[in-house]
Amino acid sequence: MSGVTAVYARDGSVVDGSEVGRILERQAHRGPDGLRAWCDGPLGFGHAALDASGAGAASQPLVVEGGRLAVVGDLRIDNRRELIGALERRRRDETDAELVLASYLRWGLEAPCHLEGAFAFVIWDATRQRVVCVRDHLGLKPMTYHLSEGLFVCASEAEAVPCHRRIPRRIDEARIADFLVSELEGINHTSTFFESVHRLPPAHLLVVERDRHKLQRYWQPDANAELRLNSDEAYAEAFTDTFRRAVKSCMMGVDRAALLLSGGIDSGAIAAAAGSLADAAGTPLLATFSFVDETWDRSPETPCIHRMIDDLGGGGTTVSPADIGRMIPEARRAFLDCGEPFDGCMVAPNLLFSTAAARGSRVALDGVDGDIVVSTASPTAHLLRRGRVLRTWREAAARRRLFPGAQHPLRTLAGGALRVWAPSGLRRVVRRDGNRGERLESEIAESLIDGDFARRIGLVDRIEGLRSHSQEHRRCDPRVVHACAVTHPYVAAALERYDRVAARCGVEVRHPFFDLRLVELCLSLPWDLKVRDGWTKFMLRLATEGKVADEIRWRHDFGDVLWRATSRVIAEEREFLRSVLQDHGKTLAPYVDQPKLEGIRRALGSDPTDLEEVWIWEASTLALWLARSLS
Repeated sequence: MSGVTAVYARDGSVVDGSEVGRILERQAHRGPDGLRAWCDGPLGFGHAALDASGAGAASQPLVVEGGRLAVVGDLRIDNRRELIGALERRRRDETDAELVLASYLRWGLEAPCHLEGAFAFVIWDATRQRVVCVRDHLGLKPMTYHLSEGLFVCASEAEAVPCHRRIPRRIDEARIADFLVSELEGINHTSTFFESVHRLPPAHLLVVERDRHKLQRYWQPDANAELRLNSDEAYAEAFTDTFRRAVKSCMMGVDRAALLLSGGIDSGAIAAAAGSLADAAGTPLLATFSFVDETWDRSPETPCIHRMIDDLGGGGTTVSPADIGRMIPEARRAFLDCGEPFDGCMVAPNLLFSTAAARGSRVALDGVDGDIVVSTASPTAHLLRRGRVLRTWREAAARRRLFPGAQHPLRTLAGGALRVWAPSGLRRVVRRDGNRGERLESEIAESLIDGDFARRIGLVDRIEGLRSHSQEHRRCDPRVVHACAVTHPYVAAALERYDRVAARCGVEVRHPFFDLRLVELCLSLPWDLKVRDGWTKFMLRLATEGKVADEIRWRHDFGDVLWRATSRVIAEEREFLRSVLQDHGKTLAPYVDQPKLEGIRRALGSDPTDLEEVWIWEASTLALWLARSLS
């Protein structure tokens, strides 16, 4: 985790260093090891440095050839050895920034195709008078920008961009609707909470010159790639080798990384791989940090976490609801100071990141969204199209046995048959869940959003736009469905959320499951190694035999223990939240349903329901963010 700042005066004027400084200063939390800026004529770069290895922060911005070339980035290049060989470099200790510039000199705009890892960087090519802005394949590192006729500004965080005096700080109200209707968080890869600021999509580069610009995609998953091996065991061996390499890349150069350890197989697999690597290298094991709740008898998570901590030799750090009282200053700082309205599901991760930072960790690994990479939706339509009705029934019935809340097999077959064999006109009729007005009223009733605001913002159109991401590929091959899931805007939004929260704690979060090599391997696997006999993530369960306890590998009982942290913060902060809702009622009025707002104010005086807690959190954090952003 570092902070990137770039200002390019497309009109040829000289960049004011104070403008770079203001944008950089807004991202100072990303640079505990110092802020550094460089300006030359129409270009200004800034870097907020975090030295994850403790060996001294690499000096950026990197400027070479008398200013003809420069780069600034948030970089972790994983294929350094292969890159050094391909570039025929003599030095083995070159920084990632040096390798990025060398790649650009060798391959030009094709350079990102040769890089693997987590990166967001900007290159200044003075000879061509152009800026090249790049984001990694899967969106592990954030990048946002403003582009107008005379100005280009980019930064790691969207709220930093409008610190430039020529960029208006106007709120994009559509994103407020997206926040209040939570499914819309992943509506696209580009929007931010500011009208004039956009996110650079994953796997894209943006070339900006004086009088033109070009946004282009440099990678997309190959849904046609198919790995064919002789046995499940051979597939498991290939997966294990690639997964182990992914975990090793995330631990590279770090003396003692942290791991956010849940009670599931994803973080358990990371812990097992990290332990094996540590034993082989004679280095310390990952320090684990977990949120537990001993008092909640409906949570299977806590005993599974303790089992994994014991299997790792003990010593894991746990945070529980009982600890939250003393951690309230950190929790309050998070939702007062975060770059976007603070997601209630991130309270527990925030507390774990801050605890890890206090214990000296600057890097934390997380198993978030292993489901997306290692698993896929059950290929009902694919099987039915091939006449495999019995196999479809078996899969649906097995899932129903494991997860009683799952759809009945008959409904699964009926839905699959509709998608495969029914005429398109009939499918559209059956899929309709009422007219647009009824759908709008349903969304309004189930959320905190004000009805007039929802109509003005075109809420139904936004929801239909979101659903088109998945509907377009419902009848496709399982690999295409899987590839679409991996590149869905939800994925980038989730990764950005984790980056944003960890950065505020001075921690760089890394995601082994989103290693490019692992993603491409998992996409190429046969579908029944992703879903089999009702089990999702079947390949991961198979590959961790003897490494992760069976009670973890074959879990199918889950509880949302993380929201317990949010509930406790709400209980501890009743008076503060009540004052927020009272003092900022006018700020919320254009967006939030007023009778519901009054209802949750009253609920703070008693025991709020689960839904009321969600609404209390949404209204409070939105009010605080709006007050901060509009001041």
